[in-house]
Amino acid sequence: MGSEGQVRPLSTMKVTSPQTLAFRRFQTNMVYQWRALRIALDWTVWLYIVVPLLLLGVKFYWGWWVEPLDAAWLKLPIAIWLLPLLLPIISGSLRTWVEGGDILFLRQQPHWWKPLVRFGLIQYALRGTIITAVILLLLAPWLIRGYSLHSTDLLAIGFAISSLSYLAGLVRNYNLAAFSGWARWMIRFVTGVAALGLYGVILYLLGIHVSWVLVYGSIILVSCFPLIRWRNHVQHTFEHDVEREGELKMQLTAMLLSQSVDRAQRRKRTRPMLFPKSGYFMKTNESGRLIGAIAVKSLLRSSTHRKFYLQLLFIGMSASYITSLHGLFILIGPVLSGILGYWLSTYWKEFIDGDVASMFSFRSESLQQASAHMARVLCAGPGVLWGLSAGIAATPIMIPLYVAGGGLMAAFIGNTIVTLRGWKQKKQMEERQEQSRLSSTE
Repeated sequence: MGSEGQVRPLSTMKVTSPQTLAFRRFQTNMVYQWRALRIALDWTVWLYIVVPLLLLGVKFYWGWWVEPLDAAWLKLPIAIWLLPLLLPIISGSLRTWVEGGDILFLRQQPHWWKPLVRFGLIQYALRGTIITAVILLLLAPWLIRGYSLHSTDLLAIGFAISSLSYLAGLVRNYNLAAFSGWARWMIRFVTGVAALGLYGVILYLLGIHVSWVLVYGSIILVSCFPLIRWRNHVQHTFEHDVEREGELKMQLTAMLLSQSVDRAQRRKRTRPMLFPKSGYFMKTNESGRLIGAIAVKSLLRSSTHRKFYLQLLFIGMSASYITSLHGLFILIGPVLSGILGYWLSTYWKEFIDGDVASMFSFRSESLQQASAHMARVLCAGPGVLWGLSAGIAATPIMIPLYVAGGGLMAAFIGNTIVTLRGWKQKKQMEERQEQSRLSSTE
């Protein structure tokens, strides 16, 4: 026992019951997933992307409640607005929170098995309910103000969707435990189609009367009981459950690593590292432009850098379109260009300090010209597309002006940031060289 008022570390929690063990493993898994997410989302991502998007989302959400809704969006069928509710139905996996080392203990204490499984069943039900509630809360302004639904109608829809999500998760777990090979894939396809059909029934009953949706959700929930009873009693799936637990634990980590780690090339490289025979869209007679062209092609041929570049491009197009509906592209455009310019400056430092570039010596004038060329080329394209999205949202007549302005703005801001950071890095390098020279003379 620790001193009074002292927080007991998670690793030293005393396990006295299966419920305590399951809750401890749940906490450990949440801490593990949060640490993996925090490693992937460093402070620059939070500062320049996540936090601005959250603040912008809060502004728009508040506007949906207090400002008139766009009549064009209200012409869409209500079924289109309810499509996000498919997310809890088609995703998610039931967990039993068992580990490989539990098999000997469970043979001695078989009564621990059911509480562990019950914890997984309750956790999955809460997960589906929470996701459904969040989606309905986000859609509430449009459904209540635009389509005249009541809060009780949303509760009935949420109950039916949560019940269907629970049933779909139980069926997926049964399929994974009882079948393998082509039969598993065939049953997965059939159950997926069936889930979509049951979801369509919810939409159909909503058009008749919402009370039928509530009755339908109750029928779906009752149909879950046989699968709950099977999952609570069966123990021959222990090895599968352990394997599935490992996959689910590493699922987020694997997804994050796939965003930040290059995959090994399966085929033998057919082009040299410096691309002497690959084409370029402009002449590279000058040395600075040639180095800049190599930097551009190196970024676009790196799967990690290319993926982030395209993600920022498409996120910027969405943000430009949405903000231009309210005349705010003049604010979001420079922010997007600044984020892109800052990221390109970090890539430029990585490129110059890389193994290939370190084998050569370049004049500072050539490097400055190369960094400027890289920044202008890689910023102009996204700027043009951001301007195009903004022009479509604002007024089609002004599209050429938005396109030209977006491209020039992004190229100018990106070039300025890359140049300023390059000059700062150059001064720091010269100071380090001067210090090393003085220390060697002493």
